[in-house]
Amino acid sequence: MKSGVFRAGTVSSPYVCALEQATDERSVGGKAWNLSRMLSLGVPVPPGIVVTDWSFQTFLDDNRLRGPIAEICDSVDPSDLETLKRAAASIRALVQGAVVPEEALEAVEACRHHLGDGQLLIVRSSAVGEDSSSASFAGQLDSFRDVRSREDLQIAIVGCWASCWSERALYYQHSRGVRIERMGVVIQDQVRSKVAGVLFSVSPEPSGKAEMLGEFCPGHGEDLVSGRINPGRFSISRENAAYRFLAHPEQPDREGTSHDLLDGGKIRALHRIGLMLEREFRGVQDIEWTIDENDLIQIVQTRPVTVPEKRTEPAGKPPVDAGVPLVVWSNANINENYPDPVSPFLYSVAADGYYHYFRNLARAFGIAKSRIAAMDHLLRNTIGSHGARLYYNLTNIHTALRMAPFGSHLVESFNIFVGTKGHAAPAPQAESFSGASRSRFMQWGELIWIVTKTAWQFLFLQKRVSAFERTVDEYAEQTHPAAPQQRSMVELHWALRSFLDIRCHRWTNASLADAASMIGYGLLKRLIGRAFPEHEHSALHNRLLQGLPDMVSAQPVIELWKLSRLVRSDPALAQLLADCEGSELWEKLRGDERFAVFLKEFESFVENWGFRCSGELMMTVKSFQEDPRGVFPLLRNYVSLHGESPVDMLRRQAEERRLETDRVYRALGRRKAFRFLPWPNMRSIAGIILRWTQRAIALRERARLKQSLLYSRCRRVVVRIGEKLVERGFLERPEDVFFLTHQELDSLTSGGSMDPHTVTSLVELRRIEHLRLGEMTLPDTMTLPEGAYSSPSQEAERQERRGTEDDSDAMSGIGVCGGRVTARATVLTDVSESGRLTAGDILVTRQTDPGWAPVFFVVKGLIMERGGMLSHGAIIAREYGIPTVVGVHGATRRIESGQTVSLDGDTGRVELVG
Repeated sequence: MKSGVFRAGTVSSPYVCALEQATDERSVGGKAWNLSRMLSLGVPVPPGIVVTDWSFQTFLDDNRLRGPIAEICDSVDPSDLETLKRAAASIRALVQGAVVPEEALEAVEACRHHLGDGQLLIVRSSAVGEDSSSASFAGQLDSFRDVRSREDLQIAIVGCWASCWSERALYYQHSRGVRIERMGVVIQDQVRSKVAGVLFSVSPEPSGKAEMLGEFCPGHGEDLVSGRINPGRFSISRENAAYRFLAHPEQPDREGTSHDLLDGGKIRALHRIGLMLEREFRGVQDIEWTIDENDLIQIVQTRPVTVPEKRTEPAGKPPVDAGVPLVVWSNANINENYPDPVSPFLYSVAADGYYHYFRNLARAFGIAKSRIAAMDHLLRNTIGSHGARLYYNLTNIHTALRMAPFGSHLVESFNIFVGTKGHAAPAPQAESFSGASRSRFMQWGELIWIVTKTAWQFLFLQKRVSAFERTVDEYAEQTHPAAPQQRSMVELHWALRSFLDIRCHRWTNASLADAASMIGYGLLKRLIGRAFPEHEHSALHNRLLQGLPDMVSAQPVIELWKLSRLVRSDPALAQLLADCEGSELWEKLRGDERFAVFLKEFESFVENWGFRCSGELMMTVKSFQEDPRGVFPLLRNYVSLHGESPVDMLRRQAEERRLETDRVYRALGRRKAFRFLPWPNMRSIAGIILRWTQRAIALRERARLKQSLLYSRCRRVVVRIGEKLVERGFLERPEDVFFLTHQELDSLTSGGSMDPHTVTSLVELRRIEHLRLGEMTLPDTMTLPEGAYSSPSQEAERQERRGTEDDSDAMSGIGVCGGRVTARATVLTDVSESGRLTAGDILVTRQTDPGWAPVFFVVKGLIMERGGMLSHGAIIAREYGIPTVVGVHGATRRIESGQTVSLDGDTGRVELVG
């Protein structure tokens, strides 16, 4: 193919111009103007022509479309997605039914012979203002590939014009306060691409300021941007063009390496082009490129991007000093326990709880006192709040882990445990305790002591978890709601302090179960991965953990199934459950002697398991023990189920796990673990690690169950304190108590508050701010300057970018339970919506906690936006062998209820199929 050589001297029509003549942005749009500027620099660009804005304006005038379109646009409410959809559909029908000016079509046809030798064309929107620093319109406007005939070309041009008012474009324009009023359309030869990719002239990653970052894939770039394959990645030094491959691309049905697709000469050429375009466009660039079948680079687009060092603070705040260190925040795993905006009370409990959790765990493992003292500031700031939601401070956590002997190896295990990716740059204090500052002899000495101390702790892990269970059971008995309600403020104050004592100083036995499962899972994954490196065995370690025995999280499911069988055996009861809802159903059950047996069993279920519900650690959420009506939708679902019971399903999963385990043992039986030693072999080591991991996971679930019980009892205590504070005139409503921190509540109830009469106004101020922050939608991981907070203006930018995300049918995440399933999707935001599920659905949700366990038995597949390999949702999914993928970004937005979805729990792939 020719590169950018278009002799269009004969073209003088106002409807069309040559690409190199597209020098007036107001006439040709941003994309065409940028391509023209690249041509003037000698940058290789596929040849093309531009249908000018004159054609667009003539089209609107000739068909009298301006008035109707303006009327529809003015009626749009950008916060109402249904309104947007209807408006977009109405305008699309108007535009597609209109007639294109014949002069424009004739001018285009007359110029086609000036294009390259290719038979296929690509037609691309080029709005005025597009690809600018203020409004990129990235992904908002349409392009059309594989255009051949005149009829196809006319349809594509009209399609580009119509995309000005697509649903996503309308939302973008309303949210940014801009309008597309002028547009060109670029028509170019479609490159027969061998390799395609993108190049950021400055890496968007926090540590990549001195590097360029590229991604690439074989074939056309659509495979890359759509997520259908995993791209290759490379970095280039901006200073000397030295490069390195960071990842190899997925190449279905192809053989070869990254070097076969992209050699050093091509990478250095991209480096030169990237620097040239930065200078021309005066800013960091996002460059789309391709290599054609003649092995020539072609640049198909460039647009400005914003990188971390250019970040500005919201209006009214001074710009951040470029020397301020960056902090990585992630809500991975923590959002499972705390899925919604947290109250000031809960935040204060969590902040103290996490500090003591990590500090006491370090002491239990035998970490030197000097190291723990050096970690203290980091451990006090392991979590933070953004948008009223809890986030891990990964920078502090990773730094603290690296301060342990050989601590860099712990970072990867922690990431697997919580389900996050990447490594935060360590804070400076890590250096004084790094391997570089201490001899390896000293580190090995410390490590031997730590291993010995940790092994001792783990040796009695079951006893330690049992002791933790007894501690919580004693507290639960002392604070049981059936106990006299007229507790004095002194007694309630004691109960609150006892809860805090358990959470901060008597939690080590529970945290050891967390650590044991984290370490065991990491070792198992590594061992199985090395022993079975083939791709089809990538999820083998998860299959060895499904259907585990003695998992307490399965018990509420089994008991709920028993209740449903009671209902099915009683036609009158089944009819009542089908006909009545909520309070009416509850009153009729309690008022009819015919249902006495069922009611007794139901109340027993609520007493024993009613504290286990979605949001069970939030404290502001009522449990089933406080409001038993929440059980009815779940029970109704179970009544509709036929066939295999939970017990039978668990037995089947356990048998499949046993068979898989036997196959692994047989395969490892003759493999030596150490070259010169006959024993232990790989089979014996795998057996020890597998049994240990299975046991640790079960113990961790037992501890988590008791945590739910503890928090439910604390909630009742705090609400009762709130009631007494209402009586004393300090609060207007009992639930207002959660807008005070536990320290403020302690001083207020003990008579030590400095300004008790300002509590009412303080609560109201916090309530308003909490509502405002709770409306923000923040990313799961974000990087901010130290001491900075995510602001509403930054959130608005993220909302805008969400509209430009890849809208392909393919998605990916982390497969945590193997198997493939294709079924109808149901999207739920809360377990209370479980009545919308039907047996056999694929559940799509943001995250789950153990309170979702009864729902899992109903579904055949699970897709979550959040979670990790050892999240409770993943553990429960493996119990029942439900194919599950977690970490699927934007799943609840990109999948609609009723769509047919295919998921692969082995590879982590999710695809819309209908």
